[in-house]
Amino acid sequence: MTQPVHGPGVPIIRTGLAWRRTAMSFAAVTLLATRLALTGDMAWPVALAGVLAAGVACAIALRVVWLRVGDLKHGRTSLNGRALLLCAVLTVGYAMLGTVLMIL
Repeated sequence: MTQPVHGPGVPIIRTGLAWRRTAMSFAAVTLLATRLALTGDMAWPVALAGVLAAGVACAIALRVVWLRVGDLKHGRTSLNGRALLLCAVLTVGYAMLGTVLMIL
């Protein structure tokens, strides 16, 4: 049986891993949205707009995650409001993009 791991740095490591999982989720949603847009029956301008929107949102999300993980490595554990707001906007944007792609 393994012992639970405790220590002063463990929450920071778990938070960094959570941010990395978030980045992987954004990348997976982007790939699925791209596949749906390219294989669906929608017009190519709509499909292209969906792919571009998902790609830009994913790039921004990956940049936020990169900066956040870097902050954690340097001991800055407080989350600034800008990153939190950007993550919220990206999440809502991805939900809206998914809804639009499913309707079309």
